[in-house]
Amino acid sequence: MDQTNLKIKSFLGTTPNAVMTQVWVAMCYYLLLTYIKYQTKFAHSITELNRMIKEILMEKTMLIDILSLNVDKLNKIRDPIPQLSLF
Repeated sequence: MDQTNLKIKSFLGTTPNAVMTQVWVAMCYYLLLTYIKYQTKFAHSITELNRMIKEILMEKTMLIDILSLNVDKLNKIRDPIPQLSLF
């Protein structure tokens, strides 16, 4: 595993325990992504899987439904939500 996959931009704490905790959380997240990629036979990279999870994190969408679609279908589904104007 390369340290560039962990995507730690800055450490939230300065104590050794805080730094190690953040590294462990990043490693667990990377391992979970790898496991999801393996179990679902996701054809794209882990970086692409990470991007997809970030996009649907706050939506009420099942991850397995997103992973089973191809990129063209995903782009068709992803219609921009019209933003309401205040004035």
